[in-house]
Amino acid sequence: MNTLLQNAIDLHRRGGLAAAQEAYRKVLAAEPKNIDALHLLGVLLSEQGNPEGLALIEQAIALKPDFKDAHKNLGNVLLRFGRLADAERHFRRVAALAPNDANAASDLGAVLLRREQYAEAESCTRRALALQPDLPGALRNMGALLDIGGKPEAARGYYDRILARQPDDADTHYQRAGSLLSQGHFAEGWIELLWRFKRRESYGMYGRLKYPYWQGEDLAGKKIMVWTEQGLGEALILGTMLPDLFARGAEVVLVCTPRLVPLFKAAFPTIGLIPMGEGPVDPALKANVSFQASVSELGRRLRPSFAAFPQKPYLVADPTLTQALRYKYTAVAQGRRIVGISWFSKSPGAEAEKTPSLAHWAHILKTPDILFVSLQYEYGRCAADLAAFARDFGVPVFSDPAVDPMRDLVAFAAQVAAMDLTVSVSNTTVHFAGALGKPVWTMIPSNRGRPWHWFVDRDDSPWYPHVRMFRQPPAGPWDSVFLDIAAALDRWRNTPLADH
Repeated sequence: MNTLLQNAIDLHRRGGLAAAQEAYRKVLAAEPKNIDALHLLGVLLSEQGNPEGLALIEQAIALKPDFKDAHKNLGNVLLRFGRLADAERHFRRVAALAPNDANAASDLGAVLLRREQYAEAESCTRRALALQPDLPGALRNMGALLDIGGKPEAARGYYDRILARQPDDADTHYQRAGSLLSQGHFAEGWIELLWRFKRRESYGMYGRLKYPYWQGEDLAGKKIMVWTEQGLGEALILGTMLPDLFARGAEVVLVCTPRLVPLFKAAFPTIGLIPMGEGPVDPALKANVSFQASVSELGRRLRPSFAAFPQKPYLVADPTLTQALRYKYTAVAQGRRIVGISWFSKSPGAEAEKTPSLAHWAHILKTPDILFVSLQYEYGRCAADLAAFARDFGVPVFSDPAVDPMRDLVAFAAQVAAMDLTVSVSNTTVHFAGALGKPVWTMIPSNRGRPWHWFVDRDDSPWYPHVRMFRQPPAGPWDSVFLDIAAALDRWRNTPLADH
């Protein structure tokens, strides 16, 4: 190995990424086909989200097709981009190159798990465990497979095997928390969920504020600062606990994404709001704070059992805007009922698992006497899907260019409120409808993309009053879900509607 390359690798290992990148590029300027420099620079750039990294790793593999480490790293990059089929191809190559490598078998099992190829995923995972019985990744995969297969107690046995050897493994605690909470084991589950803040992918403000964490003390006359985590959907569903704080006499300051500020202000006129990551904060909001809590931490004190869920909506849509949108859609519907649809999820790391193929929607969209309205966010992809609906099913889905959910959530809330019914995959749209108290039917995956907050073995939601859940069979296809919704929709269109 030449001195320039070794220097680049040393810089990379020490975390000097800018200097390492420059050093790798110097190697490639002198040796354009240096496979190690191509590979490692590709890894570095990929970890920074630079798509050039993927191309560089592919160049290294083109020069050396049996480059095992490059195939593995390229597979990991493709996973981050959601390209599961391409990732599978590279992990299969790694497994073929290293048939007795437990990690290779486990990695292939993990991508097959995400692709819902459960039988082969289990075979690969069991092979990995035969080669290395305490391999954490394989144990987590087996736990996930058992959770998906409806055997949560057995699943937790695998998580416990990891924690017996690695008691501070945050990823395993987090996976175990989801297993517990999904079954309604709240006492242990909420505590396990705290480990989310110690994960590498952790979100939020844990450990960044000076205030004491709320441990259930009396809140009468006290100020509590609550901050949201992760995405909009989680902020909305866990936001159902905010009314409990007001009921206890607390003064509440909420730190949340700026996009949600006007909605929370309309819902709670007395709440103090701090837009996360924006400009200076009013000093009065930060003065005399007695406690802090992440919104998920509230669950331990406020949702100890299903009986503690009040199942009340709390969001308030702008009435003038809602009425205007309702009038517009009624004119387009010409006597038909109005059903909003949302068909894909952008949930990080679980988009594919929560998003059935467009072909399934034919069962629903061919229901007569209904105007279907797009409630789907991310219009770049949405336009192509809408064209496919019209082309493949002969069903035009109405899309309102005046409402952009990515920019204006006040308008989006009004649009959802203007629907007779919403039908959606498990995504943010469901949470808007639920928090507004509007009827919504949602498709719940049985795979690893199933959020714990939809629980198991129930077709309603304790969080929201008008959610109806249609569940994918354990380790089964989506077909029955869409057929059931289509049948229910056909019955619904012939029954009287409550006043809008």
